[in-house]
Amino acid sequence: MAIWKRTVDLATLNQLGDNSLVAHLGIVFTAIGDDYLEATMPVDSRTQQPFGLLHGGASVVLAESMGLHCRLPERGRR
Repeated sequence: MAIWKRTVDLATLNQLGDNSLVAHLGIVFTAIGDDYLEATMPVDSRTQQPFGLLHGGASVVLAESMGLHCRLPERGRR
């Protein structure tokens, strides 16, 4: 079953993240299908905790961003 409410492509998904936390953290959507979305996020100074590991909050931002983008509303609906 498709997860998309409307037709969308990777360029559009990546553009939606411009000027937001998605862009600041370097999240890039890399693959899309009828029932999946893939993205990458670097583990660097923007996303690490002081001990050099991936910060849990950054993981949450990645998950939230992917979930939000999968459920994009149809135009004109909120």
